[in-house]
Amino acid sequence: MWLGGAAVAGVNEAFPVFGRAVSLPRKGIIHMLMRTKLVLAGLGVATVGATLGGIAMAADPTTNTVAPYAQAAATVYANGTTAQKTATIASVTNPATGSYCIVLVSGVQASKSIPMATLANDAPRGSDVRVSRNDASCPSNSIRVTTGTDGVAVNRPFYFMVP
Repeated sequence: MWLGGAAVAGVNEAFPVFGRAVSLPRKGIIHMLMRTKLVLAGLGVATVGATLGGIAMAADPTTNTVAPYAQAAATVYANGTTAQKTATIASVTNPATGSYCIVLVSGVQASKSIPMATLANDAPRGSDVRVSRNDASCPSNSIRVTTGTDGVAVNRPFYFMVP
């Protein structure tokens, strides 16, 4: 309630609106302010999400991928080409049937890593995959992945990761 320039304690608050004093219940003002803050916070989150999403989509027109919880990762076709890989993989080659060399950049140490590989969905049942670090048949700082079926070396597609 507005009384000569002062609000009655705890009941109303006076606010100037277009040069006139307007009296509003205190509870209504608090709810209005809270709603305004929530709306502004929501708009901020939506804006940041749209911006980051736009950057992520626009910045990756290649086959590079992001694996936030892996030092290195790749999807490797049977012929040794990659469908996607992280920037920490320098190269992937298929020097012999069923043998793949995955060379890592200097920031990822193959000798101290715990590499993993699993066969892709289109590899036939009965196929197997093995992983070794710094094998003599591959360049330095690399991981060797071998694939086959029933003990015979055969090119098979696989997923690779160094956590």
